[in-house]
Amino acid sequence: MKPGSALPQHALSGLLLACIGLGAGSTTVIAAESSAIPEVIVTAQRRAENLQTVPVAVSAFNAEMLEARQVLDTQDLQAIVPSMKLTNNVASVTVLQPALRGSLQQDASVITAEAPFGIYVDDVYIGRLNGNNMTLNDIDRVEVLRGPQGTLYGRNTLAGALKFQTRTPTLDNTWLDVGAGVGNYDQAMLKLSAGGPLSGGWAGSIATLYSQKEGQFKNVLTGEDSDSQRNRAVRAKLHYDASDVFDLVLSGSFIQTKHNSLQLIHATTPGVDDVHQFSSNDLVPTYGYYRVSTPSNPAAMPPPRTPSPEGDTKQAIASINASYDFGAFQLRSITGYVKTKDFWDTDFSGRGRIHGASWADVDQWTEELHLSGKAFDSRMNYLLGLYYLNERGDQELGWALGAMGPAASNGQMRTKTDSYAVFGQLDYLITDALKATAGIRWAKDDKEFSYAFRGYFPPATPLSDFVHLEDDWSEVTPRFGLDYSFDPFWRVDSLMAYASVSKGYKAGGYNGINIMNANDAKLSYDPETNWTYEGGIKMDALDRRVRLNMAYFWADIDDLTAQATAGLAFPVANVGDAEVHGVELDLTMVPVDGLSVYWNAVFQHGAYGDIDPAAAPSQATYKYQVHPRVPQVPSHAYTVGFDYDLPVNIGKLDSGLRFGMDWFRTASYITSATNDFRASSYDRLNGYLGLDINRHWSVRLDVKNIRNSKDITSGSRGTAVTRRPDGTISAPGGGLGGFIIMPPREWMLQVNYRM
Repeated sequence: MKPGSALPQHALSGLLLACIGLGAGSTTVIAAESSAIPEVIVTAQRRAENLQTVPVAVSAFNAEMLEARQVLDTQDLQAIVPSMKLTNNVASVTVLQPALRGSLQQDASVITAEAPFGIYVDDVYIGRLNGNNMTLNDIDRVEVLRGPQGTLYGRNTLAGALKFQTRTPTLDNTWLDVGAGVGNYDQAMLKLSAGGPLSGGWAGSIATLYSQKEGQFKNVLTGEDSDSQRNRAVRAKLHYDASDVFDLVLSGSFIQTKHNSLQLIHATTPGVDDVHQFSSNDLVPTYGYYRVSTPSNPAAMPPPRTPSPEGDTKQAIASINASYDFGAFQLRSITGYVKTKDFWDTDFSGRGRIHGASWADVDQWTEELHLSGKAFDSRMNYLLGLYYLNERGDQELGWALGAMGPAASNGQMRTKTDSYAVFGQLDYLITDALKATAGIRWAKDDKEFSYAFRGYFPPATPLSDFVHLEDDWSEVTPRFGLDYSFDPFWRVDSLMAYASVSKGYKAGGYNGINIMNANDAKLSYDPETNWTYEGGIKMDALDRRVRLNMAYFWADIDDLTAQATAGLAFPVANVGDAEVHGVELDLTMVPVDGLSVYWNAVFQHGAYGDIDPAAAPSQATYKYQVHPRVPQVPSHAYTVGFDYDLPVNIGKLDSGLRFGMDWFRTASYITSATNDFRASSYDRLNGYLGLDINRHWSVRLDVKNIRNSKDITSGSRGTAVTRRPDGTISAPGGGLGGFIIMPPREWMLQVNYRM
């Protein structure tokens, strides 16, 4: 579809439903200020602003909203953020494959992979995807910026930015939060957060979390339960809060997850042969859902294997965030250090046919300087900045083919990255209602990649190879926009409309997954860029009982980066150009006091333009008899839900009953550039019931996947791995052979005390 052509039918029906909801409310609701949708403050433009005045597509959630939506880790966000997909990588529960508006990265378990959107914790950029499925601990706010953020934000904000803001202590706020929970599959949770004033103008806080679960999967070969997970997290903050002009926040955190790695079930497609595309609905599990057949004591191979699938991810983050207000301008410095250590050892086939093990160690330093202020009688806001990143990483990957077979190969890689940027953005009030925004960023990435490969087939004459690549890429990414704020009219309290055009950029990279040889490692892939054209509205109506934020986007992508599956090779390459466009919306209504109803959705379409004839999508027509589709772009996805607060009398205690439900649905989507597997559409239904007692105590029951549906999100048909008499390996066609299934029904009962 081209600009100006008709929207997909789903988009039109979505707009119609939004209008019906608004119209019904306008005739039946009597507004009350206490029931108005609260104002949401975000820092999407690097300054605190009302969400409804920011000319960017933003999804924002405070701590209360995250609790109501049962968002416990990063992956849970995909159900409440339009266009975003966060599916598990095949290697580890702590690694997610991120996708947003058609841009994606799927080899997320290797240190060469980088997300198509920036990930930030307290404004510190997190470069590695190893450990990106972090347990959320004492989060104050989550903001998801959709569309290129290449002007104001750091590296690789090609399609957006994901920001986690943790709670910061102040001199005028004291709190104590304590909670404990138990649930099925041996779930247990303990958490504590405390903060308040100290002495000498300092405030401090500490937050800790422990959670566990196990036994969702059964190993039919050993008879043991599997899928054990243990999460530990701690964060400490110090805030100097005694000056009107100087502000300083020191933060340090540590997160560790120990687990049985990701459990992949083995499945076949008896009704679909290898030359046709298959879907989740075609899969027949070999041992049943949530069942694997993984042998213990697998073959020894570097890195050292463990008796059963196992993983251990550790991440430490330290930051210094300092600012000084000189009156005419403000100077801010953000210094960050991130240490990531990741180990995983897993069975990719669900039956012991393909084993992999990895350890990775990455150090990252970042420094960012901002100079911001106002001019021309405060009609202009400006921000100028410098950015630097230094990252060094090492990783070793080992592979074994066949049940109990000897080692197949070992690869050792080292990466070095230095990234620089100069940027600036300003907005100017042309009139009291019309504002213009302009920004530009120059970014440069210097990268080095070293790779040592050793293959053991046949064992008598090992194959060895060494690769060393150096690349530097640079790009200029501008942004232009206009927004107009209307005066209140009829029952509309506020209405802002905006239009923008911006360019996004993600650095090029390297191939770190090489099982049979080092050929893929010898080729780097180029940066991916896009021009995104966007228009939207942000509206509050009926005394802020209705909020509708809607955006239409058109992303024109050049050199789309995607991963293919070719036997036991998984090359990442620039497959060609693509266009992804659609409508995103967030609708919230308060039809009666205490009841909040919400609907967030995306209706989109993705299509290739010029495709590299040698790339995987070009081969889909004759390999699988399908027209290639852009991966991870379902035609629609949405969540509908409600929260209801009902006051109740328990003696003289001030109490309330809270309950809510949400239903998430996604259409089918292609999982990778190969186009051989289409994940079928699926639904997830969640709910909660809570009782608040005397404003301090609460008891709450959370249930995820109420219908206990079995949903498979990605995977690949197995390769027939055989070892010939001469010792060489035969692995024609196919892929790893395992499939990722989402968790079954989970429930947890929590007791919390808040002061």
